[in-house]
This record gives sequence, structure tokens and C-alpha cells, in this order.
Amino acid sequence: MMNFDPIVMAMVGCVQMLDTAESHEVDSSFAVKVQEMMGEYLAEIPRADEPELRAMLLRMAGEISVREPEIAKHLTRWAGNLSVS
Repeated sequence: MMNFDPIVMAMVGCVQMLDTAESHEVDSSFAVKVQEMMGEYLAEIPRADEPELRAMLLRMAGEISVREPEIAKHLTRWAGNLSVS
């Protein structure tokens, strides 16, 4: 199985940067558009894959929770937003 951790961390890092950017750094409407676009692609994940994805996100959150608590919160939130299968 391919290690998707770096890809997921890159995505959540981008979301975190957009969430914490000052208005002079990033236009808020642009940040929202980027996050909506990411969400649209993530919505295409097959439901059958969601339990494995949820487990991966929660594992990653646990691994980085002390070092990067805000990123861990995003990962946990993403896991919680997956449908319950």
C-alpha cells in the first residue's frame, strides 16, 4: 500500500495556512474557494474507502498531536466529517 501520509500532511498544512493567514497575506474569499475545491475532490472518495481513511487520519492526528496540535485538530475534524459506514 502506498504511504499517503505526506500527501495528506501537505493538504492539511495548506488548509491550516489558509485558516491562519492574515487578510494582507491571503484574500479570505480565495481561501474559502481553495478549501471548497479541496472538499469537492475529497467528496469523491468512495464510501467503501472511508473507514480506512478515517483510521489513517486519526492515526496521523495521534502521531502529531503534541508537536502540531492545530494540524491534529484538522485531521480529527476531517475524520469526523466522513460518513459513518
